Amino acid sequence: MTQRPDPRAELRAFAAVVLEMARVDPERRPPQELLRWQRDLAGVLELIPEPVRTNRDLVAETVRMHRLTRLQGVA
Repeated sequence: MTQRPDPRAELRAFAAVVLEMARVDPERRPPQELLRWQRDLAGVLELIPEPVRTNRDLVAETVRMHRLTRLQGVA
């Protein structure tokens, strides 16, 4: 089994991917693989993931996750 990267680094990488997808097509539904990554990352960060419908929603969710982890002192 491979180790996960540092949650802070993983959240930054996730944010970069999400921002690029939203830049290209903000109203498109994110792929299932990205939604699975969101749920897995939220679990690692001990957060409850919010449902998202579009890439734009996923950006907002990523910002929320980042803010909550900063409040918890994780990232």
